[in-house]
Amino acid sequence: MPSVRIERGSAKLPETERVAIIASYGPDDSVSRSLPTLTAEFERNGYTVIIVRASEDDRPLRWPDAPSTNPTIVRRSNIGYDFGSWAVGLALFPAIRTKPFVILANDSLVGPFASLTPLIESFEASTSDVWGATNTTQFFAHIQSFFVGYRSGILSDPALRQFWSELEIETDKRMIIQRYELGLSQLLFAEGLTTSACFESERTVMAGQNPTMHGWKNLIQCGFPFVKRELLTNPAVVPDGNTVPAVVQNHFGVDPRDWL
Repeated sequence: MPSVRIERGSAKLPETERVAIIASYGPDDSVSRSLPTLTAEFERNGYTVIIVRASEDDRPLRWPDAPSTNPTIVRRSNIGYDFGSWAVGLALFPAIRTKPFVILANDSLVGPFASLTPLIESFEASTSDVWGATNTTQFFAHIQSFFVGYRSGILSDPALRQFWSELEIETDKRMIIQRYELGLSQLLFAEGLTTSACFESERTVMAGQNPTMHGWKNLIQCGFPFVKRELLTNPAVVPDGNTVPAVVQNHFGVDPRDWL
C-alpha cells in the first residue's frame, strides 16, 4: 500500500451498484487495445471501472483518446500479481464490498472482440454468491480467476473480507495459483458459498484441462469474446496455437495480434 497512488480519478467511489476492478500489468507506460476496449464495455453496461496497474514504470499511462472511457486509474509497484491489485482496489474503496454487482477482472486475455453484455447478463442473472466466466477441473474443480463476479454484497462476508485483507506477497506464480486462485475456491466451498460459471468446462474441454488454453476454439464458438494472451505470444503451448489469429479473424473480423 505505501507505493499506491491514484493517477486519474477520485479517491471517492461514485454512487453505483456496479463496479469492476481490472488488474493490469505492463512493463512501460503503453496501453494495449484490449484494456480500453474492456473498460469501455464495462462502462457501456453500467459499471464504474477501477484499473489497478502494476508496473516497474511509474510514468503516467498513455491512455488512448478512443474509445471514450472514464476509469479511475490506480498505480502500484509490481508485486503480488493480479490478486495484489484486486486487494489494493478493495482496500482503497472499501464500499465496493457491499455493492450488488462486483467483477474482478484482469487483462491477461486479449479482447473483448465482441460485446460483454451476454457475459455480464449471465453474471447478473445468476443466483450464486460467486460467479466466474469459466471454471475448470484442472487440479480440482474451481472457477478461474481472470473474470469473477461477486453478488449481493458477498464481499463483505467475514471470510472473504479476511481473505482479501490478509493476502501475503508472493513472488512465485505457481504459489499464487495454489494459495489464491485454488485457495479462493476452497474457501468458498468451506464457507458454504455457492459458485457457478457462464462457460462450464465440460462444454469445451476434457476433464482436467484448462478451457482458456486447450478449449480456446470451443470457447470462441460458444460466444466467449477473448483469447488467452499466451496463445498469441507463445502459440506452441497448445497443439493448435498457430491457428488462433486466423480463427479469431474469421469469427470476429479482427486480427488479435493488433490487440496485444
